[in-house]
Amino acid sequence: MEKRELSKAEWLDKAEAYCARSEHCAADVRRKLYEWDAPADLSDFIEQNLYANDFLNDARFCHAYVHDKVEYQSWGRMKIQAGLHALELPEKAIREALDSIDETVYTRNLHSLIASRKNDSEDKRLRFLLQRGFTYEEIKKCTK
Repeated sequence: MEKRELSKAEWLDKAEAYCARSEHCAADVRRKLYEWDAPADLSDFIEQNLYANDFLNDARFCHAYVHDKVEYQSWGRMKIQAGLHALELPEKAIREALDSIDETVYTRNLHSLIASRKNDSEDKRLRFLLQRGFTYEEIKKCTK
């Protein structure tokens, strides 16, 4: 059975449906279009329309990303920031989202991770926490 070619509007509808299910960034949409074998020349058109119709919003995506990584995966600021930079998001949106982190939850997560690794050596625990994205200063402050 041969695949039917989708029109420009159908590709846009498909991308809008993808964005409506959950927060995505432009890099996610470009990757998805590539996976769907969408024509390469449609990528810019679709991305512009998604931004224009508020299906894509960098600030909203950054806030959702930061919230989820802090709340559900207990990541530190450095790892979150690296993840957002990898998605080529604007620095201003990244900075604002990182500034919105609830310090109580962030500190609670760090204390919980420290407690979960209490049987590890100090060096091993430090390496683990640094890999999770916490700064050396944050770790030392919580281990006093």
